[in-house]
Amino acid sequence: MSVAAVLAFLQDSAIAHSISKSNHLVGAGLQVLHVIGFITLLASLVLVGLRLLGLALKNQPVAEIVKDANRLLYVGLSLVTTSGLLMFVASARMYYYKTAFELKMLLFVVAVVLQFALLRRLVERTESAPPALVRTVLGISLAVWFGIGFTGRMIGFT
Repeated sequence: MSVAAVLAFLQDSAIAHSISKSNHLVGAGLQVLHVIGFITLLASLVLVGLRLLGLALKNQPVAEIVKDANRLLYVGLSLVTTSGLLMFVASARMYYYKTAFELKMLLFVVAVVLQFALLRRLVERTESAPPALVRTVLGISLAVWFGIGFTGRMIGFT
């Protein structure tokens, strides 16, 4: 099955038709949910980052901050993923061929891998991890997540 056939299948599905043929507010609502989810996700990451760098919440244990921030992270990630998939399905052919979309998806995969494979382990071992390593990984992670937001915004202009 070719990529074009998969894209056509997705865009011709019942859910895609119900989104694309509905009131334009449905698409706008999905975009709003997508942005709210992304802001929620970034807020949790910035909160943990500020604590790891010792710039905020110094009297709170890292584990407690991470536990509370993870709730926001998972809510944001769920909103972003669900709304993003629905927006993609409704216009699969349009999104797939945009360079900004390709870069956003690449950055998204890198960010999720960094978040769950590397940053999570560093946070668990904050006391023993070298501060320079924590700052570097945190900086890269935040740069990638903010890069996702930037490339997502660029999708509308390419």
